[in-house]
Amino acid sequence: MRDDLHVAFDGRSLAASSLRGWDRYTLELARELEHLGIKLSFFCRAEAPIQRQHLRGLDASVVALPDRGGLHWTQVALPKALKEHGCDLYHAPAEQGVPLLPMTCPVVLTVHSVISLGYLALVRAGELPGTVADYLGYELRLWSFAGLYWRAQILRANAIMAPSEYCRGEIIKHLGVAPNRVTTTLLGLPEVFRRPPKDAAERGIILRGLGILGPYLLSVGGYERHKNPHGLIEAFAQVSPLRPNMQLVMVGSRGVPHELQQLAASLGVQSKILFLVDVGDSLVELYDGAELFVSLSWLETFCLPALEAMSRGVLPVCSSWGALPEVLGDCGWCVDPRDIKGAAATWMLALNDPQRVLRAARAKSHATAFGWRQAALRTLAVYLALKQRASRPPFKRQK
Repeated sequence: MRDDLHVAFDGRSLAASSLRGWDRYTLELARELEHLGIKLSFFCRAEAPIQRQHLRGLDASVVALPDRGGLHWTQVALPKALKEHGCDLYHAPAEQGVPLLPMTCPVVLTVHSVISLGYLALVRAGELPGTVADYLGYELRLWSFAGLYWRAQILRANAIMAPSEYCRGEIIKHLGVAPNRVTTTLLGLPEVFRRPPKDAAERGIILRGLGILGPYLLSVGGYERHKNPHGLIEAFAQVSPLRPNMQLVMVGSRGVPHELQQLAASLGVQSKILFLVDVGDSLVELYDGAELFVSLSWLETFCLPALEAMSRGVLPVCSSWGALPEVLGDCGWCVDPRDIKGAAATWMLALNDPQRVLRAARAKSHATAFGWRQAALRTLAVYLALKQRASRPPFKRQK
């Protein structure tokens, strides 16, 4: 373990039993940083401790801090603890938790998405009809306390990490952040997706247990409006008459909105759509058995499920907006998420493609090139540059 760099992470979101995307990012990055010899600590709320199973295999220490409500944890308890524990750097990996007052160490903030501002720009430009609330599920209030506080954290951070070049560009464009303050660290493939596939019989038992009875298209990512699940169901309704035995399997981490079930019923495909929630370890088998991975999400800033699908040799047909073309490369098909008829036609094209086997092999090779070691090395380079600058008194935030 190196003794010249001690990095503290905001670990509050790891109090939840199920991991979200930014939690997986935090843990995968932490594991690789430890492999590189970095000393790590996770700071959390004393009232909401980290689920210990999430830290399995890590040597990081856990520091529980009191939380008296409001901004106390972030603005009072955290800065005091960073000083007391002699931390060289603080990383807020989940778009929150940046102290605004002067600090004894530099601060890194990971911004996974600025999609709300992206939707605002698209609606104002007339590229999307309606209002921002139609896509986010809530009204966007730029000058609310929450909005201003978030912007203040971005201004306060000494360096910002983004998961894709697309996201980096959005941060620079919509938030006015200087390009030299934003670094892209592409996400890596979780280790579980590198394991060999189960044999067909064992996989079949798992899939039947989930309610899958035949060939299926797979969508993983959630049921929120910005994932465009309505468009996905409408496209499937056009494919269904052409492939009567095909199912659409949709996977999310929260409950299924009743409006989606109503839409499926109104289009006559309710019996052919399987809505799943929190499938856990069965997710790998879901990918392995799928005919295609499909997504019409409006603005993904990476889309890890598409990468996961390709790693299992499943071809993706995804939205041409956001970072998906960057992730897919030339290993899938991209479609305009507004064009439901075009999406359905592309699904059929992909299903009937005589080169599917060769394409799938290329997609698998492409996906396995995404590794967490590369992300950790780029992150570490930012850490070391900040520490070096901080060692030249007086420490000042980069403009």
